[in-house]
Amino acid sequence: MFLQSILVYSSLMSVMILFGISASRKKNYNITNEGLIQYHSFWRFDTIIPLLLFAVIFGMRYDVGVDHLGYLDKYLGGEYAGKNEPLFHLFSDIGWSLNLHYVVYFAVLAFAQVFFFFYAFKDQRYLYPLLTFFIFTNGTIGFWMNGIRQGIAMCVWIYSLRYIDSKKITPYLIWGVIAVLFHKSAIILFVFYPILRNGKDYFKNITLQLVFFASTFIIKEIFSQVIMQFESVINFYISLLGDEVYMKYYNVESLMQSFSDRQGTGLAYLFIIGVNIIVILFSKKLKQYYNNKWFNMMYFLFFIGLITSYMFPSGAISLKRPFQYFYIFQSIMYAYFGYYLYKNKEDGSKLILLLLLIISFSGIFFLSQYTATENSHSLFQFYFQNNINGYPK
Repeated sequence: MFLQSILVYSSLMSVMILFGISASRKKNYNITNEGLIQYHSFWRFDTIIPLLLFAVIFGMRYDVGVDHLGYLDKYLGGEYAGKNEPLFHLFSDIGWSLNLHYVVYFAVLAFAQVFFFFYAFKDQRYLYPLLTFFIFTNGTIGFWMNGIRQGIAMCVWIYSLRYIDSKKITPYLIWGVIAVLFHKSAIILFVFYPILRNGKDYFKNITLQLVFFASTFIIKEIFSQVIMQFESVINFYISLLGDEVYMKYYNVESLMQSFSDRQGTGLAYLFIIGVNIIVILFSKKLKQYYNNKWFNMMYFLFFIGLITSYMFPSGAISLKRPFQYFYIFQSIMYAYFGYYLYKNKEDGSKLILLLLLIISFSGIFFLSQYTATENSHSLFQFYFQNNINGYPK
């Protein structure tokens, strides 16, 4: 199964990267006679085809993502996944009314995720190849295939950030509501409009950033000693999530057990920490190179995601759940960093750093597949390799 999994993932990633290179080499805007910038349509062959391929392949998956089989059972059994999330329920209603095979159902969900994600960067298409590479090798897709509802809400919200960039509060609120209707936890995202609307660089001091980052590991070590004091807060948040699976597995008792069961200290873990430190050290140069409000927003959200991802133990799923929206910005920032290194490749050290980055992330991804077991829910299987009825009852 390892060889099949590697072949599927690497082939899909390679094809998407090639299409991304094609899209990035074409100017996505023209300068009119009046001196105005006129952007080209997103709907072009080299942008849409890879998204459709992504949707088809991941629509055909089986047991890829811890919760995938749970979603599958509910769809085939005519039950809603989650509560009070009507836009996600609408996908199920349409599938049931048309008696769609679950491949089509999951393909549509996967397309919603990948479409909103890449559409958010339609004016930065030069990032498409590296965005593709890092969402595959840095685990982003693994989260999308697991937390499907929150994955869609996440990508819708990333798209909505363009309206913070342009200071248009109404469309930002509208897309925020749409995200909430896919997953209730997205309600926390409304607060970011006043924080980000002016494009302020909140993290200018590199030394202070390193201090903040280092302090997260100290907080993580003492967290289990004070977690019981937050039991009422945790239980309240779990009640907002509303799904019985959260009540069963994300209570304080399970949380405490997860702290001792899932502490990462391997080479890959340490390597990622090193990469994040390097990005922080380069942050001033990155901000000078991109020099726009959009990048300042990306870096702010990257750093928020960075400190919260290391502040809580890896098994603290219930506490990490509201911060999952920010973890994807690590993959996004790696893409920005990689592109910066590529554009400055005349400096041999930056070219070497870029190659090491690509080789290392590729190696980590291949190693994760090689060591994966059936319980990891990451080895790619096709639906036709399993004898199930794919139509809803």
